[in-house]
Amino acid sequence: MVPKELLHTVVLDQLAECKLAAMTVKREMLERIAVKTTARALIIKGVRRCGKSTALKQLMAERFKGKFFYLNFDDERLIGFEADDFQKLMEVFIELFGNRPAIFLDEIQNVRGWELFVNRLLREGRNVFITGSNANLLSRELGTHLTGRHLDYELYPFSFSEYLALRGVDLPRQAASTSQKTLLLKEFKKYMEEGGMPEAAISRNPAVLGQTIEDIVQKDIIRRYSVRKPNELRGVLRFLIANASNKITFNSICDNFRIKSPVTAQNYVNYAEDTCLIFTVRKYERKIKLLDKNPKKLYCIDNGIIARHSSGAIQQMGALLENLVAVELKRRNCFFYYYMNKNGSETDFAILAEETPKKITQVLQACLDPSDVLTMQREEKALLSTLNETGLSEGLVVTLDFEETKKKEGKAIRYVPAWKWLLEG
Repeated sequence: MVPKELLHTVVLDQLAECKLAAMTVKREMLERIAVKTTARALIIKGVRRCGKSTALKQLMAERFKGKFFYLNFDDERLIGFEADDFQKLMEVFIELFGNRPAIFLDEIQNVRGWELFVNRLLREGRNVFITGSNANLLSRELGTHLTGRHLDYELYPFSFSEYLALRGVDLPRQAASTSQKTLLLKEFKKYMEEGGMPEAAISRNPAVLGQTIEDIVQKDIIRRYSVRKPNELRGVLRFLIANASNKITFNSICDNFRIKSPVTAQNYVNYAEDTCLIFTVRKYERKIKLLDKNPKKLYCIDNGIIARHSSGAIQQMGALLENLVAVELKRRNCFFYYYMNKNGSETDFAILAEETPKKITQVLQACLDPSDVLTMQREEKALLSTLNETGLSEGLVVTLDFEETKKKEGKAIRYVPAWKWLLEG
């Protein structure tokens, strides 16, 4: 339980912080959000520290002009907040500000029973906006009590265009000049290595990412799931991050950390996915029952986090490029798999029009530098095999700085620099 007097203090303190918060870069996701409805709660999910709170504050300032209630539950003074405290919270809000149509609740997954409170707010006709760092937990509780009464959005670290806006780089409205291309490539290399987590990008201090990981471990995993071996968990998370863009199996995790049960390894991976820190991609199969029979490829939500946990400059750069492409496909709401050809070669991404394994609409490779003859031959061989097997006429190769379109065996292969592909999206 939290005393009403303390709630009063916290609400006023957080409101002052909200007004002082730097509105750095307007998040592109906000353009997709419709707020003129009280029938559904609007949920913004995403990894911790990706900018959900700032996005929420931007939404408050732009759409509600100060006519809202706000509380961030990620506050040590609110440890012990229980479902019974929600009524006291509403009393504090109304006593301080009168009745307001919108309520913003930040990191609400920290409170058990929150979904019942949200349901009541919706019945009262209020606009409800929620953020959370545990995607699975939110989905599970929403599915139980708010079926059909919520709209979900996922916020990612800065996109490349948001990163450029932060750096004050104007986007070319027409074809980029030579000097613009040089600048965009320079900024892209920084973005690919440093990532787009807002706090790290703004401060240019990657050390803050270490604290972000520790906060995820402590607040989003250990506290929620009562993990008995926290150091083992930390080791597995570092292993997962360092192996971004690679295939993993639960047995390989067990072997590396002497974990007795693959179920424990699976739990650790699931916890990391629930926090939106990582995501896995399955091998494309036409039969749904075969989807989970093969190793999954692993990706991390931010390249800056990978760079802090990896070594080997050349290999790492290739993994960073592939990881960046995977995150961008997620940002674009694409459904994708990796594709294994009958000859054993692999194409990084097979994109579908829908989530279920139906017809593939696009195939895509990530290749840092295909200018080397042997590298180009290997990439084209895999891509052509995939194009032939899927019946597609064109494939895409995202590169660091190589650009060319060629015809081969009746198929088109388009090489495009990553900075250009990202800005085309």
